[in-house]
Amino acid sequence: MDSVLLIIDKAPYGWEDAFSGFYVAIACLNIGLPGDVLLTGDGVYAALEGQDSESNIGFPSVEELTYLIFPEGNVMVHGPSLESRGFTEQDLVESADLISEEELYEFLTSRHKTAFIRI
Repeated sequence: MDSVLLIIDKAPYGWEDAFSGFYVAIACLNIGLPGDVLLTGDGVYAALEGQDSESNIGFPSVEELTYLIFPEGNVMVHGPSLESRGFTEQDLVESADLISEEELYEFLTSRHKTAFIRI
């Protein structure tokens, strides 16, 4: 195994999945193992800029975790998932990269020694 890809498809609040996924990616990076995050489905909400979760619902912001991965790791946001929820690339945090279906396919098929972990 040369790298890890964490796939998060649940909304960041009300579930532990997004927090756990980002922390696993950060832990991988801390030991020198490349760790990337793919946000798809409702997971794309984790990469929206301007989250105010602490004052609104009393949870720490996932938005800040996206910056802890950058620049050693990548935070990729599945474009069709983002668009289907009514958002555009301009709504994303600076550290996130929008990825199309074709780019996602190329990324996934090029990673032969990557552990894919869906959280």
